[in-house]
Amino acid sequence: MNAAFESMRPYLANPDQICRARLSRLEEGSGRGQRIVDVVNGSGLAFTVTPDRGMNLVDASFDGIPIAFRTPGGYRSVSGDWLRDWPGGLLTTCGLRNAGSPSGSQTLHGNISSESAEQLSIRCRDGEIELGGMLREGALFNANLTLERTIRTAYGENKIQIHDIVRNRSEFPEFTEMLYHCNLGYPLVSPELEFDVPEHSVEPRNKAAAGGLKEWNRFPPPLAGFDEHCFRHRLPADGNGRAVMRIHNPKLKLAVHIAYDTATLPLIVEWKKPSRSSYVLGLEPTNASLNGCEYDRAHGYGIELPPGGAAEYRFEIGFERLPF
Repeated sequence: MNAAFESMRPYLANPDQICRARLSRLEEGSGRGQRIVDVVNGSGLAFTVTPDRGMNLVDASFDGIPIAFRTPGGYRSVSGDWLRDWPGGLLTTCGLRNAGSPSGSQTLHGNISSESAEQLSIRCRDGEIELGGMLREGALFNANLTLERTIRTAYGENKIQIHDIVRNRSEFPEFTEMLYHCNLGYPLVSPELEFDVPEHSVEPRNKAAAGGLKEWNRFPPPLAGFDEHCFRHRLPADGNGRAVMRIHNPKLKLAVHIAYDTATLPLIVEWKKPSRSSYVLGLEPTNASLNGCEYDRAHGYGIELPPGGAAEYRFEIGFERLPF
């Protein structure tokens, strides 16, 4: 029972007045016909889920402040060009057989975000909101993977919890990896942004990032021609095996954290791109290196699932108001 929500019940003829999840379809643009689910938790958090694009999270706001970075493309149908098709958004799922650079037969960031969910379920009751769905990746004489996703939020709990189960339904072992591409934008991401994290190791992905290692936690005003920098962070886990990366903007009095289970997501990648008209910070829990599945298979990243095997992933995006 959600006690905070129950205390309001005598004031409500319809609980949707406070807390709701609404399924609809886009009626214009390149994504016309796609299902979307708009979620409002009644305590400041609102976001949009795209069942026909990997059950990702696109638009998001907290206390009316936009949170997510959006790309020029907007909502689009799948064309096979990952960057052209990508709407940005609060969460893009990358996998299941590749996360990062194109590798072997696998494209940039894999295929799962181009898939549509089956068995879509939407439950909004007594201040609790839960969405569920299953995605498939595979082909005859090839892989046979499923991703079962649950998304949860609630009144009075300004966080989004994601629980995923990846299953290998083929007769052969299958190499899998996962990256949760969480994309934060202006006005949360600005020169006022600060990181609040414990001491930990930070590894630049390449030479370009190595040149900016000392400034990994600083965002300048928008720059022209800035080359993206990626850093791999290995944060210490608490007694429950959970690591947390927290950022806050003192000007907005707003903090956001990414918390993840290090048993299956040992790293969080920072994608830093303070570029003019493309100003974005990615915080991405993962078990991949971003160098592609062939490199990762050879260097101990990812998970090899036996026939019938499963990998379970849990992480959350949380929002909090800072005291004035």
